[in-house]
Amino acid sequence: MKNIKHLFCTTILVLFIFNAGAQKVVHGIVKDVLQRPIAYCSIGIKNSKVATVANENGGFKLIIPDSLASSNLIFSSIGFVNKQLSPNEISILKDGAVVILEERVFDMAEVIVKGVKLKDKIVGQQSRPMITFSKMFDQDVPSIEQGNVFEVYEESVLKAYNFYIMPSSKFTDITLKLNLYTVKNNLPDSSLLRQNITYRTATTGWQRIDLSPYQLSFNGIAKIAATLQLVAHHADSANNFVFGISAKKTLSKDMLFRYQSQGSWESNAGTFIANLELKYNKEAGKAKKTVEKTSEETLEMKMLADYYQHKEVAAKSGYGKSKKGRFIDLGDAKIYTEEYGEGEPLLLLHGNNGNIADFYLQIPILAKHFRVIAIDTRGQGRSTDLSTNPYSYDGFAKDLYKITTELGLKKVNVAGWSDGGNTALSFNLAYPEMVEKIVTIGANLSPSGVKDSLIAVFKKQLDAGNPQNHRLIKLMLEHPNIEASELKAIHNPVLVIAGADDVIKPEHTKLIANHINGSKLKIIPDATHYVPFEQPRQLNETIIDFLKDKLRK
Repeated sequence: MKNIKHLFCTTILVLFIFNAGAQKVVHGIVKDVLQRPIAYCSIGIKNSKVATVANENGGFKLIIPDSLASSNLIFSSIGFVNKQLSPNEISILKDGAVVILEERVFDMAEVIVKGVKLKDKIVGQQSRPMITFSKMFDQDVPSIEQGNVFEVYEESVLKAYNFYIMPSSKFTDITLKLNLYTVKNNLPDSSLLRQNITYRTATTGWQRIDLSPYQLSFNGIAKIAATLQLVAHHADSANNFVFGISAKKTLSKDMLFRYQSQGSWESNAGTFIANLELKYNKEAGKAKKTVEKTSEETLEMKMLADYYQHKEVAAKSGYGKSKKGRFIDLGDAKIYTEEYGEGEPLLLLHGNNGNIADFYLQIPILAKHFRVIAIDTRGQGRSTDLSTNPYSYDGFAKDLYKITTELGLKKVNVAGWSDGGNTALSFNLAYPEMVEKIVTIGANLSPSGVKDSLIAVFKKQLDAGNPQNHRLIKLMLEHPNIEASELKAIHNPVLVIAGADDVIKPEHTKLIANHINGSKLKIIPDATHYVPFEQPRQLNETIIDFLKDKLRK
């Protein structure tokens, strides 16, 4: 049998075209020589934004403005030869609406590694850091591709592609097409695929596309580009649709974008939260560097090693989505709350861009001693926000006052983590008559209390222009603005907690404790800013002892 397979077919093209003002609309169906629909074929005019992707049945619709009436229309699909139609060919087409593409001829030789045990490796981002931004996909432009460059080994077999869908995405389900390319000048060059790879999901967070069925073995390729396209989607039950892939800033330009398959690639500093699982032959040559890491990035990876594992477990804990949960209407926002246990009220306030579930290791323990009221802050978790004003901790404190009033509470205990701790301090200063005791975990009085390296990351995130988290990032850069001397007005008991390796500067945490008369300071060893996740037992016992007047200095 020959290693070359050759198929020849004629191309028949019939499209529906009609004039609609200064444009014409083209309808059609793309098929192969056996009259089988070609799913997700890319159709567009080179170096323009006029493009679309056929649906799973090969159907497509494209609007061509008169300004591009003299341009060629190009059909391209993995496994088929590109088809280019001239303006004259388009203009004389009649009814029939069928485009037939010729199958591409491939060299069938495979890369086979014999007698060698392959090693497993993951290249790329294996965890999602605290500070990310989201690269959004436009539901009306399925031709958009976004992805990463990965440096791989001399002889590699791809096993899976993993990526992270931002948790705030809203959809019933989506279908994505994965594209793989060789890389030239750090940009995608030639397709490495012989057939479409599609993936359907109804969930957010980490996703895994199994590549083992496609037998993707490569030899002598130093880099691979992996991109995603949104080719089908269904909005959620409220008819909302939001979809984005999480990314982070890096020094290397590994983030790829192009508007359509006939457009030019762009690369930007940063990387998607994504990775390739592969097997490699270690005898074939030393591995390439997969991701350039600065010392700061290495520290961040260490600090956040378990963080998102906890976030995943928290999301499945049931907290934050209880059937007994309650919304409190504040007029311009509906604040979601959940209650557990009995006794003195204890309000739990989560951190920036968090939610009630972040306290999944605290709620069941604290509820044995208190009436725990966990709250999703305005615009976070399940709480809504109709306002457009900048966020502030004073504003969150006002929300907290309205919530406690609506619940008929006269005095409360408050435990706040990170942003929640800042809100607790603001609430204590503004409404001292409402406070019994407060606990702050990783709180700060001003942005100067946060380590400079993290502030730099916040600024980069703000520059990235992410509309989803703009107000939350700006909040951390501009607030709070509490003078240390103001804390002397607090006379109720306060417990100040921080991790020994917190991103809040140690001297700043001590500053807070020193300016609150009679406060107690607790530095928890072997912990970072994520004390509730990292040292839950010690934190829970410390809070309970403090609120029950059993905490030793």
